[in-house]
Amino acid sequence: MNKQALMEELDRAIAKDRPDSEKLFLRLLKEVWQIDWTVAPYDVYGHMIEFDIPYFLRFMRMDLGDEAEEHQLILDWIQSRTTLRDTNSRDALISLMDECNQIRIQAR
Repeated sequence: MNKQALMEELDRAIAKDRPDSEKLFLRLLKEVWQIDWTVAPYDVYGHMIEFDIPYFLRFMRMDLGDEAEEHQLILDWIQSRTTLRDTNSRDALISLMDECNQIRIQAR
């Protein structure tokens, strides 16, 4: 896996005009994939909507150098707590997971 290409593709996906909840998910996915690109997007999404902060902190501890960005990501995530569950329809969620899997395939 070309991790640099994977991170660049995720950055492009984050930069697109999309709902904040999707951008938040992609930012959390990026934190996970920096360490383990084999983790399924749906698993990351499940941890995100369950507010499993320790899950993401474990990945963030392994990745050095962007602590301020990671701290801001956690704060953004906590602030979104009341809107996350309501913003993604099933079709949008399936589409987003498919997009993430395509990003991973393109980075190979």
